[in-house]
Amino acid sequence: MKVLFTEKFIRELRPEAGKERLEIADERCPYLYCRVSPLGGKTYAVIKKVQGKTVRVTLGKTNEISLDFARRQAFDCLQKIRQGINPNEEKRALSSEMTLGELFQEYVERYAKEQTSLKTLRDNISLFKRRFSHWSGKRISELQTKHIETLIINLRDKDGISASNKALTLLRHMYNKAIQWGWNGRNPTTGIAKYKLASRERFVLPEEFKKLFDAIDGDPDPVHRTFFYALLYTGQRCGNVLEMRWEHINFTNAIWYIPRTKNGTSMSVPLVKQLVFLLKNLKRESVKSDWVFPMGDDATRHMGYPQKAWKRLKQTAGIDNLRMHDLRRTVASYECMNGENLSVVSRTLNHKTLQATQVYARVDTSAVGRALQKTVNLFEQIASQKEAF
Repeated sequence: MKVLFTEKFIRELRPEAGKERLEIADERCPYLYCRVSPLGGKTYAVIKKVQGKTVRVTLGKTNEISLDFARRQAFDCLQKIRQGINPNEEKRALSSEMTLGELFQEYVERYAKEQTSLKTLRDNISLFKRRFSHWSGKRISELQTKHIETLIINLRDKDGISASNKALTLLRHMYNKAIQWGWNGRNPTTGIAKYKLASRERFVLPEEFKKLFDAIDGDPDPVHRTFFYALLYTGQRCGNVLEMRWEHINFTNAIWYIPRTKNGTSMSVPLVKQLVFLLKNLKRESVKSDWVFPMGDDATRHMGYPQKAWKRLKQTAGIDNLRMHDLRRTVASYECMNGENLSVVSRTLNHKTLQATQVYARVDTSAVGRALQKTVNLFEQIASQKEAF
């Protein structure tokens, strides 16, 4: 039986007495049926014979989807059938597939907790919640390139290129891991390029060193003072310096051991004489804690990023446009100016590749230690215009 479906007709349709199930075809849309159960439940479905077998694909209840939507869904369904795809098998595969939220949990457990630093792990958890929580319930094959492109463009316009690139990087890596772990789908981020970010080349200028040192020395908090010098005297990332523990410092050999860096490896960092002196003083003066830089009101936790102290320091020094991470860039830049081999600079920064280091040129631990000591001596010589330490 064929009828030209209308919303009114579907709404008034009733089951027929004595019939187990009533199936009525739409005159306008081929193979679209309205199925009515004996109890009056009504659903839209595509019913078509494929290789001699009847395939029924339920589209949805008539009180939940509109007739126009059902017709569009029926058209898409028929297109898949013509391509040799069984929509029911596709649905079954989809229902057994993990969601994006489940993939992220697996990503955290199987990869991030073991292969990234604690800071990177926390950053990625925060990033996923802020950028992708609305997709947590979606099956991973449901996300298409066009969906991700739209999100990335919106992030760029709202929060900037860096935020957009970070979100894309995380999502791309998650899908790559899913494929590595046996998922047979295609990475929907493939072909989406990151936006080019102008390389930042800011570092402490020669005329700024004395003002910077005076401002650091003028900070009344010994934890802040030592922290800022530690950034400048080691060239390490802020997150690793914040997580510095006393048990990882060997004063006898002047070595600081980092169990896990941003790239997932451990590292031994030589400590220059000036920093050893500061750390020993801090250990005597500060509260008892496992952390070198404990949180002020809770010594069981390490200090967070001291943004307010850094802002005050810059205002005192009269230095603009300088970030904490620029102190790491300062070490690399002056090592290059000091004639150090690029591989030594790379070891100082714990870069995986020389390419990552070359932006600052714009082995062993002893070589890194000698290079750091020479560079820190140069900092102080520039600041004081006297003989090096």
